[in-house]
Amino acid sequence: MQLGHLQITALSDGEAKLPPQYFHNADWGPHQALLGPDGFVTIPLGCFLIRDGERTVLVDAGIGPVSNQFFRGGDLPSQLEAAGVSPSDVDLLLCTHLHIDHIGWLVSDGAPFFPNATVRFGSQDIDQFVANAAPDDMTRLAIEALGPRVETIDADGEIAPGISTIHTPGHTLGHRSVILSAGDQRVFLLGDAITCPIQLTESDWEAISDVDAKAAKRSREALWRELEGSEDVAVASHFPGLEFNRVLAGEGKRYWS
Repeated sequence: MQLGHLQITALSDGEAKLPPQYFHNADWGPHQALLGPDGFVTIPLGCFLIRDGERTVLVDAGIGPVSNQFFRGGDLPSQLEAAGVSPSDVDLLLCTHLHIDHIGWLVSDGAPFFPNATVRFGSQDIDQFVANAAPDDMTRLAIEALGPRVETIDADGEIAPGISTIHTPGHTLGHRSVILSAGDQRVFLLGDAITCPIQLTESDWEAISDVDAKAAKRSREALWRELEGSEDVAVASHFPGLEFNRVLAGEGKRYWS
């Protein structure tokens, strides 16, 4: 989609299959349609390309060339190529957080896959994923391999023209959502602050990967309140189809449309 001077392209590195138990406190009875024939929830591994004619920004970096029971990744390079972008074109890589399905292409064969990109993410994720991680932890090794390319984000606000981040903790300590703006128009890239649109109506559903379930719920509710009834559009990393939509209000309920 086009937002003023910003061109936004949704990409996917592959897909993940989540067992129903991923939402450990969920009642799936009314929501069987969300489950595939295999009993799993299939979701994309979304990334978002942002171009303004001067810079090329990538939000999240997929899981990389992985294939197992739960993840199939590796599509991001070909999707970038189809969009007319090479890894060397990316100036800034924003990671909403440091879970492995968002940083998989930061490093390939021990070297930065995006050789000219500065990599930025919430500073609180350093303690969780780097400082307190085992020496052979994959995330720690990737961040350490980037060396001086890493610049953490410590406060809300603009980090490039028309591109801001806000702290939306809970899924991880340093999770950040991205807000793109042009005039009075805004697009929210929610990362994993909201896992799927069903949490509009099932706001108590908790993902087992949320490090702080109570904080995650507060972040979800704050985002829904911000979006509800506005002209802002939003998408998250694992929303079906990576479609940009609005949160509509009606009769005491919220709708994703």
